[in-house]
Amino acid sequence: MFEPINSAEQTAEQHFSKRTLVFVAVLLVMFLVLAVKLFALQILNTDVYSSISSNNQMRIVSQPAKRGDIYDRNGIMLAGSEICYEICVSTAASRGDEVNTLANNLAAYLKDPELTAEAILDKVKSNPRAYQPVVITTIEAEGNQHLLAALEENRDDLPGLLIIEEPRRVYPGGNLASHLLGQMGQISDTDEELLDSYAYLATDWVGKAGLEKTMERFANSEGEEIGLRGQRGLQILEVNSKNRIVRTVSSEPSVSGNSLVLTLDAKVQAAMEKSLKDTVAKISKSRPKAQAGAGVLLDVKTGAVLGLASYPDYEPENFIIGLDGELSSYYYDEKLKPTYNRAVSAAYPVGSTFKVSTALAALVSGVVDAETEVLCSAETWTIEKAKCTKEHGWVNMREAMAVSCNTYFQDVAAMAGIENMYDTFKKLGYGQLTGIELTGESRGLLANPEYKQLNFEGRDAVWHRYDTHYMAIGQGYSYYTPLQMAQAVATIANGGVRMQPHLVDKIVDYQGETVYQWQPRVMDEIEISDYAGRVLRDSMIAVTQDGGTGYSMFGNYPVTVAAKTGTAQTGLAGDDKNKDYHGWFIAYAPAEDPQVAFAGMIEYGYHGYASAGAVCKAAFDAYFGYEGLTTAPVYSSVVE
Repeated sequence: MFEPINSAEQTAEQHFSKRTLVFVAVLLVMFLVLAVKLFALQILNTDVYSSISSNNQMRIVSQPAKRGDIYDRNGIMLAGSEICYEICVSTAASRGDEVNTLANNLAAYLKDPELTAEAILDKVKSNPRAYQPVVITTIEAEGNQHLLAALEENRDDLPGLLIIEEPRRVYPGGNLASHLLGQMGQISDTDEELLDSYAYLATDWVGKAGLEKTMERFANSEGEEIGLRGQRGLQILEVNSKNRIVRTVSSEPSVSGNSLVLTLDAKVQAAMEKSLKDTVAKISKSRPKAQAGAGVLLDVKTGAVLGLASYPDYEPENFIIGLDGELSSYYYDEKLKPTYNRAVSAAYPVGSTFKVSTALAALVSGVVDAETEVLCSAETWTIEKAKCTKEHGWVNMREAMAVSCNTYFQDVAAMAGIENMYDTFKKLGYGQLTGIELTGESRGLLANPEYKQLNFEGRDAVWHRYDTHYMAIGQGYSYYTPLQMAQAVATIANGGVRMQPHLVDKIVDYQGETVYQWQPRVMDEIEISDYAGRVLRDSMIAVTQDGGTGYSMFGNYPVTVAAKTGTAQTGLAGDDKNKDYHGWFIAYAPAEDPQVAFAGMIEYGYHGYASAGAVCKAAFDAYFGYEGLTTAPVYSSVVE
């Protein structure tokens, strides 16, 4: 059945149709605008926007980590860092004439006569790794703010320029403890392992000697690195065609390295170094060959190094700033060898200071006691013995030690025998590495019958009685380092307990938390009876009393010093065996309750009491707080 249309429904349908038409029209307009825009982007301005797109690139910038500091036992900074800025060129971002433009403009801003445009170009072109920025120069933050601001403001004229904040190593004490601290240097071909296995960059600075090297990547018992080296940070930056930073895509901050707190006492170290320098200067006026020396002061109970000095010395910072012609001549002088740590790396015949070790071996083996006497006269000086300085007559150990009688110690060594002697000497640490945290330690040489058998032929391969005689007085085949001598003296003072010498007391992280603490380590022990220890101590005290060879240095000292002097033939080709002697001195104090032990030598210093003895006195003065309070050395006619 046919029905008529409702007028209300008809009106609604008409309104809907109009809205639909409007909506469709709007959509058509929007699509038309978008199409026009796309046409403009893709067709009309292709060159412009493709250039912008290609030139907005990512830059990966490595953020150097601050190296850990080094402090003495009292918190005095020995090595630290200051903020500097590396002016670098990203060669990957510099193409064609841009490099030339950069070189010319950068040279004009730097105004450094050594950094001409040509020199900058040479640096850029010689870069072996194009993916790494080329460091043109490093400038200190202080005093260079205007230069840094000028470089930042004029980046449009410096395509590829990068300015990277860099912590640079500084040594506030100059040459203080230089042989302990060591030196830094840029990675070289000899450090290939660092690049391949430890994520170092070719522009990194690393420790080359001393603690800077040994503690670079020091690891704890779990294998975790807790040394001076920090962890690099990493920034990913988006930069435009002018090398301006558009935004930071991501940033991982660097982590500072851990700091060392040493057992070293800076005051003692400075006193020893000054005394070495002054003593060498004084002796060299009459003995020109005297140009070097070394000394070591140890804590008897723990083996902690309180002072370890070598002369000539150097300034570690020179190797960071760069060596000019004069400095190069000094540092590479084959005779002076200022970077050579004589306290640890150089081994010498030790002369009469070794008589203390011989006396201990004789006492421990039971062949002598305090009353045992030996006749020292011309009649007893056989061809297989070294002559004495004078005829001393009948002498016991105390008397023989005081006047350094060669005959006595040669005879008691023969009584004890080489086997007993060698066993005691080995337990004292002679001919062995101490394991101290330094580079280049020498083992020295503790000779015995096996050594001769392996190194000589015929009759020379046999250990003779005269070998024992000469060994007993610190001559012959054996030679030792000042550190080994100090360790032996400390062992005797410590009742026969040999402690491992060490420099690093603890390691702390950048938040001040201790991540490593040294624990004293016993390396060996000698059974020394109370009686034997007392006899040996009294004999060494006699050296510093009236009539002893060390009286002139410690005759009026506030604490009792047990000591021994030594004049050692160098054994070097071309030296006069009657004139060329190294001067040695060993001691511990206070004798009744030992705290510290010293060993030192001056090359070609001749008499030990007047050469190395002066360094010992400076060390004791600084340690006990007697600087300027002790009396001047007294005169003694007794010499070795």
